[in-house]
Amino acid sequence: MILTTFCDYINEPTKFGCDFFCYFDKLIDILRMCLKKSMSNLKDKNKNNLVSEKMKLAQEAVGAHKDGAHKDLDDLLDVWSFDPQVVGSKNCENLIGSIEVPVGVAGPVESQLTMIDSSDQVFESEKTKFFLPLATTEGALVASINRGCKAIRLANNCSVQIRKIGMTRAPVFGFPSQGDAARFISWIKNPETQKKIKKVSEKTSDHLTYLGCSSWQVGRNVYLRFRFDSDQAMGMNMVTIAVNRLWQDLLNKQSGISLISISSNMCCDKKCSSINKLLGRGYETNLEVILSAEIIQDVLKTTTQQLFQTYYFKNVVGSNLAGSMSQNMHAANAVAAIFLATGQDMAHVVESSQADLIMQQEEEGGIYLALRMPNINVGVVGGGTQLPAFVQARNLMIDEVRGELTSEQLAAATALAVLAGEISGLAALSVNQLAAAHQKLARGKQDKTLRALPQK
Repeated sequence: MILTTFCDYINEPTKFGCDFFCYFDKLIDILRMCLKKSMSNLKDKNKNNLVSEKMKLAQEAVGAHKDGAHKDLDDLLDVWSFDPQVVGSKNCENLIGSIEVPVGVAGPVESQLTMIDSSDQVFESEKTKFFLPLATTEGALVASINRGCKAIRLANNCSVQIRKIGMTRAPVFGFPSQGDAARFISWIKNPETQKKIKKVSEKTSDHLTYLGCSSWQVGRNVYLRFRFDSDQAMGMNMVTIAVNRLWQDLLNKQSGISLISISSNMCCDKKCSSINKLLGRGYETNLEVILSAEIIQDVLKTTTQQLFQTYYFKNVVGSNLAGSMSQNMHAANAVAAIFLATGQDMAHVVESSQADLIMQQEEEGGIYLALRMPNINVGVVGGGTQLPAFVQARNLMIDEVRGELTSEQLAAATALAVLAGEISGLAALSVNQLAAAHQKLARGKQDKTLRALPQK
């Protein structure tokens, strides 16, 4: 039925008022129209059969469109490195295919790691070497980060602290009066209430640990910011489910309370915010490295003075003048490339790329650099992280003898990619080589060092 309906549109182009080749732009609308007409035949089927049938119908419609309209779509929509039945029922609705993004690799970059868990226990680690998979179509980005990795590697003094802050969810509640709101906050802070919150919330997952909550009163409304350790998952869904259970089993029993929203933007999720910059969320990373004058000259092709001056007038003065919440050159470039390659939630690039870089000139002629990223939201389980391509990308990041990559290591690698990108990018700006680099590397000239890739 779907294929017949779809072909009816193919045979009647006047319905669109456009020529044959504009059908691609109408593909989604057609699919939705066809699926809507077919739903009456699927009502009596169970959930699994319904998902399977919708997948089949969507694929039929896409196939018919490609056969009749645009042969080049074969290379665009037939790239399946995952099970469409699993993805269509878990990760993406109305699935029609996938999009390829080039992945380059930078590194290795080596650093001493210090892990600080959610209970403030400190775990020192031996030096860890990372390769950085970077999914991007921005020419010169991988090469630039690779140069920064080389500078860090030659310095041989980089250290990274990874502190687990925990994932947050912040509901907002309403009360009849501000007095009721104040009494509710007092009840929340009671140690006995905290024990109940911990007991109820942790029942929702064996991998969830309640860490505490903060409160704010605005008139007769109360904002609570709950914080959890979500183990190796990024944890957004886990904490949302936990807070919803708290509402159902505990909080809604309070006199006069009403739930306005399970999320109030005090979390603060997928937005730049002062609260996340100050209190952190997910993982907070702090990095430091000292680059000698020789490395700055030989690898970065600039001088200590030029590099520092560019940093100061761009990252410090320029950022303040613009009212930016961060002081960095292009942290989001590295964060987005790592996130896309490893299966992270791409919308979290917004807050995860909040980064402040500082530089201080050393008496010996080098430069001390420190980078703080307070809000890196990453995980290695859950969501789309288990799709094959993302697993492969994470597997190449560390030596096999070290086992599978942890979320703490992924946060560290993300921050290292940002630091490498900042070092190399600012160096290029300091000698006015940014435009030249893009002209050389992003204008379609063949890379003679690129190994032959297998063809489909």
